[in-house]
Amino acid sequence: MTLFKQIAVLVSIVFLLLLTIIVVNDLRRASEFQQGQLKTTAQDMATTLGIAISNLPQGDDPATLEVLFNAVFDSGFYTRIELVGTDGQTIHRKSQQIDLEEVPAWFVEMAPLTSAHGSTRIMQGWTQLGELQLELHPGFVYRGLYDALLATLQGFAMLFAGSMLVLWLMLRYVLQPLQRVKEQADAIHANRFVQQDRIPATVELKRVVEAMNLMVTKVKSIFDDQEATLAQYQQILYRDKLTNLGNRRYLLDQLRQSMSEESGLHGSMAIVKIGEFEHLRDHHGYEVADDLVRIIADLLRQEHAGLEAERCSRFNDDEFAFLSAADETAVSDYTRSLFESFQQLAERQPALRDVQLHAGICAIETGGDIGKVLASIDYCLSQALTHGPFSIERQRATGIELPEGKMQWRAWLESILESGQLFLVGQLALGDEAQPVQRELFVRARNAANQVVPASAFMPMAASLDMSLDIDREVFRQVAANKTLDTDVPLAINLSAAFFELAEAQEDFDQLLFACEQNNRRLCIEASHPILQQHPMMCGKVSERVRRHQHRFGIDNLDLGLPLQLLQSGQFDYVKINAQTLQAMGEDDATAGFQALKTITDTLDIDIVAVGVDSQEVFDRLRALGIDIMQGNFLDSPEPI
Repeated sequence: MTLFKQIAVLVSIVFLLLLTIIVVNDLRRASEFQQGQLKTTAQDMATTLGIAISNLPQGDDPATLEVLFNAVFDSGFYTRIELVGTDGQTIHRKSQQIDLEEVPAWFVEMAPLTSAHGSTRIMQGWTQLGELQLELHPGFVYRGLYDALLATLQGFAMLFAGSMLVLWLMLRYVLQPLQRVKEQADAIHANRFVQQDRIPATVELKRVVEAMNLMVTKVKSIFDDQEATLAQYQQILYRDKLTNLGNRRYLLDQLRQSMSEESGLHGSMAIVKIGEFEHLRDHHGYEVADDLVRIIADLLRQEHAGLEAERCSRFNDDEFAFLSAADETAVSDYTRSLFESFQQLAERQPALRDVQLHAGICAIETGGDIGKVLASIDYCLSQALTHGPFSIERQRATGIELPEGKMQWRAWLESILESGQLFLVGQLALGDEAQPVQRELFVRARNAANQVVPASAFMPMAASLDMSLDIDREVFRQVAANKTLDTDVPLAINLSAAFFELAEAQEDFDQLLFACEQNNRRLCIEASHPILQQHPMMCGKVSERVRRHQHRFGIDNLDLGLPLQLLQSGQFDYVKINAQTLQAMGEDDATAGFQALKTITDTLDIDIVAVGVDSQEVFDRLRALGIDIMQGNFLDSPEPI
């Protein structure tokens, strides 16, 4: 019950008691007074009528008495008038029955009044003619009292209605700070921290608002402190201090994640090595060597030949590595452009003219072995060292056949969309006691050789050809049409960047939400951290729509190196983090970083889903850290849906 209703009930009870006391008291006093007035009126009328009869020439004339009696009956509520002779015989009598139709019976019973009697002696000269008796009914008194009661009730009703209106307006004004306190609490639940600038004058409300503002400040401070702690430990674990690129641990974790089944990456890894780095440092000093490292790091951050190096790191003191979803040819062209930029820069700096760079490139595929990839790159580097400065060696992929030109890529993508060669595989994420929490869907395709092509092999080209939204629509269609999967397990769908950039995607998404609502199917909508970071406003809108339809919204591949303010911009239900990253954060030298992450997610009611769990050791370690939801090949292998 609202505060207004509670106060309204209390005021109503007070009004009712007050009304009852006033009405009963007034009715009692009025009844006593009117009873006396009735008796006086009856006696006065009897005296007046007696005088009129005494002045008649013949006081016992029936016709004259009838006229006088009728005049009295017509003037009031008289029930009986009787003239009785001295011998006890009735000379003349008139009576009538009075019905109180305008006064309810309950009111008559509530205020009982008796009939008033009046009498007087009738003299005819010096001789007594008889006695006149008169009885007056209290009907007109009842009518007056009842009308007064109605007027009182009407006045009280108007006063009560006015009081309720004033009370509602007053409470609406006084309780505005409490409404804003509620909005503050809702904002905290939605991962936003709002302060009340207007402090109410009411002492009690002022204390509540000030306490709420203080709590919001503390919660925000906790969030900011934990975010800073997490960023600090992220720097310690995964960042090279000199270049601010990732370190060796970072790249190996990214490589392990990229080669897991749930990632489905089909791309390349490259290592750029500085030749004779120790000799350069010994002869020119650490400052020159550090400047060289920074220069190469800056070049790696730039775009060349239409290819951007992704997930760059300083692999060793003299080596830089990066992963890319592109094939070896595109990565080789990018590396060649990188070398040319460095050579142009070295011509202007004499200390760098003798620096030589070498590169090794190796294809990486889903399910591959990390050790073999690193061994292949080392072999390519050793070959590049024998071929002279700025040489590049690569190991070609021998697995999947893919188109080569953009026209061929477009034709192939259109054909797999039209022919149904695009299909979905699902992998379960399991919670406590191996209970399915969600089934994440991955896009796959079949080429002309009937080989399974992972999404990472064709999605980058689909994005460059503006066809990624077409693939999203096909995924929506297949999910809406599938009625064979267990509806108790939500389906996790990863959205592309085009979904957040193009307005026409929203209509298709609404159709998917409507179809799932009709089929009683639940969804887990997610997108990668960088995509959501680029589109925070659309992220908030999508999050609101997803939650309105009783689905969940999450972040895939949460990058702890990026600012975590995104977690406050949208209402997220879960985040997916690589299992190796969580395991590394749980080590003794980084436990505070993991605790900071847990504090942030617990504060915002966000679940952590560990992905890429590939062994019993990793599983046990994450369980010890308190991670309840996990996903990976060790727990469940991707299967076509």
